[in-house]
Parts: sequence; C-alpha cells; structure tokens
Amino acid sequence: MENKAQYHEQFTIERLYPNVKDEVWAAWSEREKKAEWLGAPALEMDFRVGGSERSTFREAMGEHVNEGRYFEISEGGRIVLAYSMALNGRVHTVSLTTIVFVNEKRSTRLIYTEQMCIMPPSDGLEGRKHGWGVLLDALGKHLEIVKVKNTIF
Repeated sequence: MENKAQYHEQFTIERLYPNVKDEVWAAWSEREKKAEWLGAPALEMDFRVGGSERSTFREAMGEHVNEGRYFEISEGGRIVLAYSMALNGRVHTVSLTTIVFVNEKRSTRLIYTEQMCIMPPSDGLEGRKHGWGVLLDALGKHLEIVKVKNTIF
C-alpha cells in the first residue's frame, strides 16, 4: 500500500471499565482529566459541538501534532470528532472517530471506532490501533484511581 497516495482503514476497540458512566464520560469531557490520561498536559480543549482540540508531543521521530473538531456530543452517550495527525508539520492521517459509552450494570463499555484516511508515509492502521490501545489502557488506570478516591470519600 505504500505506493498509493492515500488509502482508507477502519478499526474498533472496546473496553469495559468498572466505573459508572458519569466517571468515564468525565474523563473524556473535562480537560484536566483528559489531559492526565492522554499524557498531554498542554492539551487545548473546547468540549462543545464545533469546539476544537489540540495536543502535541515530541519524541525521537520529531514533533507530533493532533488537531480535531467535535461534530456531535450526545451527553453521556456519544462523541463524534474528526482529527488529523501530523509529524514534523506533515499531516499523515485524517480520521473520523466515534466514541460510544454504554451502561453495563455498575460498569461502562466504551466503544471506540476510527475511520482513517492514511497518506503515506505513515504508521497507518497498526500504529493507530497500538497507540489507542495504550491510551485506553492509560484511561483505565486513571479510572482505577477515580474509583478508589470515590470509594474512600
């Protein structure tokens, strides 16, 4: 696929978190909480329909910039956003993402679906799946701390 100017992929990741939906929703909708589990202390986030989000990080390959816009926010139920990823100023993926939050007794099922346009060179589908797997695991660790705090107090 590297010889194509662009190609399209899609993936879905599900996680079941032992937290009530309000706690999981807050981790996505409140800037301070999202910045913590995302590992992006300088996260810029305007969580509203039409609002934007921007984060950056630097590593051995260079500077990564993620920029997005919120298209739908169904309170406590669904977030639809589009975002791009750039490395050293060159956009290599643009994605439409849907995050769904489902009550399951005292837990919350999160369903993360991403549809991508990949413009090589890029780490593509496998890189994105791996990255979101790591981030959703970090979200799980953040939510464990929330659960402990809510149990103690």
